[in-house]
Amino acid sequence: MIEFPEFILRTLFAGSCGLLIGIDREIKNKPLGAQSYLLVAMASAALMVVTLKFAAGAPGNDSDLVMDPTRLIQGIVGGIGFLGAGAIMTSDESGRLRGVASGAAIWGAGTIGVACGLGYLKEAAFISVLIFAVLNLHGLVQGVFQSLRRDREG
Repeated sequence: MIEFPEFILRTLFAGSCGLLIGIDREIKNKPLGAQSYLLVAMASAALMVVTLKFAAGAPGNDSDLVMDPTRLIQGIVGGIGFLGAGAIMTSDESGRLRGVASGAAIWGAGTIGVACGLGYLKEAAFISVLIFAVLNLHGLVQGVFQSLRRDREG
């Protein structure tokens, strides 16, 4: 059984990881800000822990009740998909989609929350650092390619 101090640890750790990604998005003035990433990660972790606690306690009370906590993961992924889709919009003159990285990153924040909720804090930290690195390294690589393109055209 997951005790309340462990619930607090997992939820706050998820929020911290989500905030790391959110700060990057906030600084870059992207469609979803730090608050969104923090809330998605914390809420996903809290939902996961509460579901695990419920699943651990409920079957003993009702033998007809079949519990599958992994179904919650499916629900979280689907729900966050709608949130991510809202961050994606077409607004530039070339018709390229904008906000796709924010949509993917918010989905990653949900993954972090699920990992924390399940107690995989090291894995969640690794996912956070990896997402942060991808979001930042992509900008550097993109700048290099744009510079090379300009040199070739000019």
